Amino acid sequence: MTRLATSSRGGANLRYFFESLRYSEDIDLDVNGVEPWSLEAKVDGVLESGAMKVLLRAGGLSIADSSKPKQIKTTRRWKVGIEVPGRPEPVRTKIEFSNRNGEDRYSFDAIPSRIVDPYALRSPSVQHYTDDAPTEQKVRALTGRPETQARDVFDLDLLLHRRPLAPGSVDSEILAKAADIALQLPYDAFRDQVLPFLEPDAVELYNSQRAWEQMQTFVAEKLEEAK
Repeated sequence: MTRLATSSRGGANLRYFFESLRYSEDIDLDVNGVEPWSLEAKVDGVLESGAMKVLLRAGGLSIADSSKPKQIKTTRRWKVGIEVPGRPEPVRTKIEFSNRNGEDRYSFDAIPSRIVDPYALRSPSVQHYTDDAPTEQKVRALTGRPETQARDVFDLDLLLHRRPLAPGSVDSEILAKAADIALQLPYDAFRDQVLPFLEPDAVELYNSQRAWEQMQTFVAEKLEEAK
């Protein structure tokens, strides 16, 4: 079987390789050079495979149901319900592949042991975005979603503390819009959308309106500096 030319992006990439304290609900991947029918067949095969069942069973989990609500040329999406002991309803997650050609800032690395050791798993290697690519993607996500998400500001706070965005790498109008949106998001959005998905030991550090406002201000200032 040929390996899919995929690159991890979004929250999973930040969690694995940028030391983010936020757990990601979904798996987001970019894919290049794979025929749509081939990708669909491969993902279906993985979800239905015995290996997947064994891996989930080790944690007391199983796939309750799955669907393919979006299968178009640019985006292919699967929704999966996971049966979890003690929960009356399946936990819902999403796997999404996007066709994004032309991005070459990526690396093929092993997921750090700090991520996989708690689950007693061997560390797989994945292709993921590096350098300014994750930051640029997050800026565009902040301005391009139908419904603004506080997690984008939280993620940008992490990324911009690690590495300032190179001036001119993103259109100045997009940066200005992103800075404005970052300042408008209320604390309630951060409390509801981000705090429940942080590592338990980190919640106390961020569980205040002051902490949120400091993140907003920092992100907005750094975005303005990159114009």
